[in-house]
Amino acid sequence: MQRILAKAGITLGGLALAVGSATVMAPTAQAAGTPTFARFEGKTIDLSKGWGAAKACNVQRGVIDCFRTAKESDAKAAQQARTASPSIAQGYCSTPLRLYENANFNTSPFPAGRILSFYDSGYWQNLDQWGFNDQTSSYKTGNCATSFAKDNDGRGSNPSNVFVGAWQSDGYMGGGSWNDLLSSVYLY
Repeated sequence: MQRILAKAGITLGGLALAVGSATVMAPTAQAAGTPTFARFEGKTIDLSKGWGAAKACNVQRGVIDCFRTAKESDAKAAQQARTASPSIAQGYCSTPLRLYENANFNTSPFPAGRILSFYDSGYWQNLDQWGFNDQTSSYKTGNCATSFAKDNDGRGSNPSNVFVGAWQSDGYMGGGSWNDLLSSVYLY
């Protein structure tokens, strides 16, 4: 029992340090409506309140970086992949799940919408924390399989969630009645 309490104390102590710092870390199953801070052009923004001029954000190794363009987002992700240590590989996908705000992966005839890219795996990620709840119209999975859910924390109405394999895509989620209804994702 003492060992369990000691581990809990270490975990809570680490949480207190993280909350007190300016680090922008990705949430691990935070409550709905919790602010999610990201780095954008040397500033910190709260994605749950809006993206401002940011158009692409990466959730990668617990850090959230946002950019004006998808090209900048891809360049940063590639740089981080080159410097990854083998110990980080668990709980991490080398290619992201990409959620697109508009159909056809934000290409014509639709305007260039926002893109949210997830590399971290192993827990439900609630999209309201990134200001992206019920706003996904197309997606591409990377090397990790994914589950989609209509409500936070993998819950929802029938079907409550859908499993999607690696290297899959859908240019319009309306065909399966999922357009603008996605609220949480899980990468395996």
